[in-house]
Amino acid sequence: MVRRNLTRGRSFDGVAEGYDRFRPRYPSALFDDLGEAVGLDEHSRILEVGCGPGVATESMMARGWSVLAVDPGAQLARVAREKFAAERFAVEVATFDEWDPRGRRFDLLFSAAAYHWVAPEVRWVKAAEVVDDGGYLALAGNRAVARGSFHEFYEATARLREEYGVDEERPSPTPDELGDIVTAHAHDVGSLWEAVSPQGSDIVAGDLFGAPDVHLYPWSRSYSTAEALGLLATYSRFVVMDGARRDELFARMAALADERFAGELIRHYVCVMALAPRSSS
Repeated sequence: MVRRNLTRGRSFDGVAEGYDRFRPRYPSALFDDLGEAVGLDEHSRILEVGCGPGVATESMMARGWSVLAVDPGAQLARVAREKFAAERFAVEVATFDEWDPRGRRFDLLFSAAAYHWVAPEVRWVKAAEVVDDGGYLALAGNRAVARGSFHEFYEATARLREEYGVDEERPSPTPDELGDIVTAHAHDVGSLWEAVSPQGSDIVAGDLFGAPDVHLYPWSRSYSTAEALGLLATYSRFVVMDGARRDELFARMAALADERFAGELIRHYVCVMALAPRSSS
């Protein structure tokens, strides 16, 4: 088993404000569906793993839900605390792997664009330990798909990134390919999440959680050249680069975006949410 470099998950703390500014939000319909399926209200016990600066948290706060979050980044946690200065939100600074729940149990464990940073041998076992009987695990992520000018721009700059030694992840699927992936792996939330986001693990959830209910939300947004590069600057493979080399690479990428795409890049996403019930103890 080839394991993903999990230490990269800590690199986001150095770009907390940029992460909050540039990372894509999540469709409102996702939280509507989540609230209805789980029966969430202001009394529900929600644990968010990897809240970051609160990109997804803000939609839960807007619905009056109460959230306890866990994140390893002190600066990310600071940004989230400042945004949600209310009794309904709290964040504890720790990795989920090392976090001590102190006997607390939850109706919902929610994680958006973060659960792949949890060590494979911990992901499903610890989730089952903290989710109460009758509770749920909900994993969400915005998957960029092979469509639109942003994708064309990213493909056109592949050799540039290779020249600068940027690690590449698996290619973006087409929307139809993503749908086929979901269908093929929908029997197990662990298998599904490995297929949807690259985790370097073949550990499945097995009997800990039931088969997930999967929701797909296609959407898109336009980025200027500066916004596109601001977004890329929050991805770990760019965060860990030497700053001068990253600036040089981004300057060359910006020139191509302006010249070939007139500085306007449309990125197409399919937001995936997998909602799995905890199996009875």
